[in-house]
Amino acid sequence: MKKTTAMVIAEEISRRIAAGLLHPGEHLIETVLAEEFRTSRAPVREALLMLERDRLVQRVPHHGVIVRTFTKQEIHELYDAIYRFEEIAMDKVTARVVQLSASEISRLEDNLQAQSICVKQENIHSFYELNEEFHNIIFTLAGNKVLLEFYQSLCRTARPLRILTLAQGQNLTYSYEEHLRQVEALKSQDRNKGKQAIQAQERRALHSLDLLFVL
Repeated sequence: MKKTTAMVIAEEISRRIAAGLLHPGEHLIETVLAEEFRTSRAPVREALLMLERDRLVQRVPHHGVIVRTFTKQEIHELYDAIYRFEEIAMDKVTARVVQLSASEISRLEDNLQAQSICVKQENIHSFYELNEEFHNIIFTLAGNKVLLEFYQSLCRTARPLRILTLAQGQNLTYSYEEHLRQVEALKSQDRNKGKQAIQAQERRALHSLDLLFVL
């Protein structure tokens, strides 16, 4: 699908939020953004609406649009939804009558190989993109497009938080190891093993974020 100007602007602002270049509470001014992106205010306004739908920015009466600030409770609720969706996808794939084909396994293992390189290089942003691709593969194997669309929407909201988490301690390594266990569960159609790996990832991610978000 060809990207509109609004989509390009929204993706760039999302990237800046995730990279910490735009901070929670920072104002996003239409005229300034329109000048920077050399466009009219209409695509900027549309981009901000997209970001508002993805819960990355919010409109404050009499103050305009600002980068959203997350509370600890909001983070826990967001992650609860994300990981429950992942469990549903795991359930669907492990319950398939036909086991994963060689080509399907190869897609997952190729992704894991690329993840391992990122871990060695400590390349957080590339690992994040591979993480998104990894879960999108699983959701595609689950065969429910609506489920995938809802999941991707939640992940757009969580992107800054997930990148922040990956930067903490040994989380790149831990995330990679949890993905390894998920693939083994998918290959053996072991639903419980897969859900245990997902829940371990959830606990670790929330523990990292709890250390960073007090309220």
